[in-house]
Amino acid sequence: MARVLLPVSQILFVVAIIAAWQIAATTGAVNPFMLGQPSKIAEQLGLWIADGSIWVNTGATVLTTLLGYGAALVIGVAVGSVVGSSTLAERIAAPFISFWQGFPRLVFYPFFAVMLGYSIASRVVHVAFVIVFVIIVATAAGVASADREVRQHARVLGAKPMRVFLDVNLPSATAWISASARVTFGLAIQAALVAEFTGAQHGLGYLMVLGQNSFNVNVIWAATTVAVIVAFAIDMLIVRMQRHFDRWAVRADTA
Repeated sequence: MARVLLPVSQILFVVAIIAAWQIAATTGAVNPFMLGQPSKIAEQLGLWIADGSIWVNTGATVLTTLLGYGAALVIGVAVGSVVGSSTLAERIAAPFISFWQGFPRLVFYPFFAVMLGYSIASRVVHVAFVIVFVIIVATAAGVASADREVRQHARVLGAKPMRVFLDVNLPSATAWISASARVTFGLAIQAALVAEFTGAQHGLGYLMVLGQNSFNVNVIWAATTVAVIVAFAIDMLIVRMQRHFDRWAVRADTA
């Protein structure tokens, strides 16, 4: 019963907030020009669905996010594995990683736009740049946490470095990478939206800028709503994947 009541109560809470917002905007308790109006937001979403533009713009943002996320994952796991496996590499890389971790990476898009133009390449690079350092840190910590005795025993038994990595280091790092996946994806979609604020011809960030330029807050809210729905759906997918990989990590630890 509780498993049913929880999602129902959550949905009712959101409905209550939207209803209160609609009533406040209709009665003039809040300024609909400044805060928008749920009925107008729904109307805007309906127009985008009718003309098909919502699919083109959502697809553009999702494509940029996934390409950047995939590139960051490959690079981050590779670099993090090296950093976590070698004390020397960790000492060399640590100050640089710390610097970029503290740097406001979301504002770096203009540099990529100058180098690569207002293209999907610059946006993908921006997304990857924003999240790759988080993945490097998580992977390095996971690899470093692998049992040293297990690694040593594997080498004594004749396991080659790649086999040690696949059978010992990677399963140990999986839990760390998995734990950071939800955080990094949230950053990835933010980076994609920010990159679409300037020079893009499609994307949810592009729609937000259109709403800003026309002083139509309902357009901004509509694009934001779609972005939230997309982020929520992919977050649920990541949670399912986490459960699978966490079980793999546990099996590897107990093998």
